Amino acid sequence: MDKVEQAGYDFNAVAQQMTITADIADILERQDFIIKLGKHLVRTGAPTHRIEAAMETTGKKLEIDGSYFVLPGLIMVSFGDIETHTSETHLIKCSKSLDISKLSLVNEIAHQVAKGQINITDASNRLDDIKNSPPTWNVWMTLLGYTTSSAFIAPLFFGGSWTDCWVSALFGLGVGIATFISERIPMFGNVFEMVVTIVVSVITLALNSYVCYSAVALSSVVVALPGYALTSAVMELSAKNLCSGAVHLIHAIMYVLFLAFGMGYGSTVWSLTHPGVEVISMATCANPVDPYWYFLMLPLTTFGICICFGANIRQYPAFTLNAGVGFVVYYFMTKTVGPNSVITPSVGAFALGLTGNIYGRLTKQLAFVPLMGGIIILVPGSLGVRGAVSLFEDNSDHANGMFAFQIIGIALSITLGLFLANFCVYPGGRKRSVFLGF
Repeated sequence: MDKVEQAGYDFNAVAQQMTITADIADILERQDFIIKLGKHLVRTGAPTHRIEAAMETTGKKLEIDGSYFVLPGLIMVSFGDIETHTSETHLIKCSKSLDISKLSLVNEIAHQVAKGQINITDASNRLDDIKNSPPTWNVWMTLLGYTTSSAFIAPLFFGGSWTDCWVSALFGLGVGIATFISERIPMFGNVFEMVVTIVVSVITLALNSYVCYSAVALSSVVVALPGYALTSAVMELSAKNLCSGAVHLIHAIMYVLFLAFGMGYGSTVWSLTHPGVEVISMATCANPVDPYWYFLMLPLTTFGICICFGANIRQYPAFTLNAGVGFVVYYFMTKTVGPNSVITPSVGAFALGLTGNIYGRLTKQLAFVPLMGGIIILVPGSLGVRGAVSLFEDNSDHANGMFAFQIIGIALSITLGLFLANFCVYPGGRKRSVFLGF
């Protein structure tokens, strides 16, 4: 021992240094997991305020001192060291998408970590597996989803006929193909919404003597309608997340305007090339499908939407049940107070929120999934795309102002209904609310 000490080795110092190194490695592993969790929640479509809450809750469980701030496309994380009075800030670029099946898996991992049911290494490996796994549905099934949802939305929400139904299916298939092309060609992706709606608008007007323009044109782009984005934006504003909520709200409104501009532009092009031919783009459709067919059409519509937004087959029953509740309430409310009333979407949202939260409370499953199904079904009928199209056919300032208030009013109505439903089911709050509860 004396010879070793004379050689310059201090075993106590070496052991202490190894312990410090192991502690630092453990802290870094926990910090990396929190960042990875935030990135996966963003990539699978979680609301911004819930991402921050989930990261904060997980950080407290892992005994990590940190601050978290999520902006559209960016996650800001600051880790502090109380002993050394230093901090380390990370800026992570992360684009948002929506995959309901993967979102449910990420949420479950976050919940297990917060409950101490799984260690960090296993949880991190499971997140990597989710990231590296293929999308929930392949390209062909996704195209089927676009086709099915567009086909049956036409009669369900826009009073289309059987002819409108199969023509909308063809347009939905075309929009799905164009969507995949836009993901691979960035230059086309920049003008995708306007180009697609212009083409759809012109072709639909060319077939105007056979089909109903409003049903076919609007149902063709129904998957692109920013229903979830609009509702999430207002929820974020209600949660006092002003930066992200404001950006998402403006983006959702602008996205509706992109779609409406394309339709209005196509209508104008058709009018110029066919002078003397009267174009009534938003006229009421003739020969609507008998409402008794809705019992068959609604499950098929939700099946298509499930595929487009990445819900797996096990989530389909809850998805469809809640969508059915929201649609039935919406349908009878439109008969009572009309489709343009702000009461209609709020009552529909309350009904589907009540059903979704009761489902989550009874089954201990993620209530976010059936709620998503209801919101996406509720939005096509209530969102003021008709009013948006009129902006580009009517230059009055009154129309512009009415459209802006209509969009915000619809989003507020849906959010009010969801929060009231949440309060009725969980009057004292709920412990899992940070994990994707409205």
